Amino acid sequence: MKDQAIAFITEAAHRLYDPAIRKLDIDTKEDADDLVTENDFAVQRMLTKKIKETYPTHFVVGEEGRHDKSTPENVVTWYIDPIDGTTNYVHQYMNFAISIGIHYEGEGKVGVIYDLIADELFSAVQGEGAYLNGKKLHPRRPVDLSRAIIGFNARWLVGRADATTKEVFANIVRDVRATRSYGAASLELAYIAAGRLDAYINMRLSPWDYAGAMVLLSETDAGCAPLFDHDTLFKDSCSMLAGEKNVFEDIYQRCNADQ
Repeated sequence: MKDQAIAFITEAAHRLYDPAIRKLDIDTKEDADDLVTENDFAVQRMLTKKIKETYPTHFVVGEEGRHDKSTPENVVTWYIDPIDGTTNYVHQYMNFAISIGIHYEGEGKVGVIYDLIADELFSAVQGEGAYLNGKKLHPRRPVDLSRAIIGFNARWLVGRADATTKEVFANIVRDVRATRSYGAASLELAYIAAGRLDAYINMRLSPWDYAGAMVLLSETDAGCAPLFDHDTLFKDSCSMLAGEKNVFEDIYQRCNADQ
């Protein structure tokens, strides 16, 4: 299935490369800053068709348009994000990716994330390690929070969190070495597996945002869980914390101290 996922993603990437199809029909979702293009829908349709033709009994859950709503654990489920980082795709044409995560019986089995502009293919199979362009990624080494670089969107400090959480976030930002925001959750999570980031925080992600990266993180001994105790993975949207385990534990304890 990993090889099939890579083949599907590679074929879908040609659509996003093609200048003739780059004339974007841009729309917004409920949030005016959450952009979507015809290519988001087209790539999802393409991937869904390929998956269903190859694996008729598998479920497909994607970000755009119609998809399988129920995802029983005893059915193989493909979580697809056709363009993760659509705003980057529209405005910068960089830092966006196609992401696939294949899960079964509550566990991530395969993860594939492709940054087509950088030509970086992240892949992982449960129990077989994680790879970047065919080179195996090493397990994460311990990092102190004071030396950590974390993925963090500044908007969580100015209006999308309550006052207590904002104070916790502000203290974390002060205590780490640096913050970065790439605008594509799957890539930022993959960067933890690759050692480019030490943690990633998000207040609201959907399963297709992290399903593929979870396998990469598990295979590189990094932590990944809801940021807050009251959230649950794969239940619509939830908070997310991922990171090297020392940094993960430090941030997790701070954010749940008063829960």
